Amino acid sequence: MRDFTTKQLMYMSFYYFSIIFLVACILYDVVVASTVTGFTFGYVFALFYMIARTRMVLRLMSDQQSDLEK
Repeated sequence: MRDFTTKQLMYMSFYYFSIIFLVACILYDVVVASTVTGFTFGYVFALFYMIARTRMVLRLMSDQQSDLEK
């Protein structure tokens, strides 16, 4: 990942873990439990939100990194 510091990578690990966790929840509901409930729809919307949030945080961190280099 770009030239992020260890602290920044630890911060980003929360966002990546959240995305993986939400995908696992969706797959469990659909594949293992074979049901689609309101929670499944909530997981899907939360997944899209976390992906958008992760992209925004990455953009902000790269902007911060470029400001520090100046």
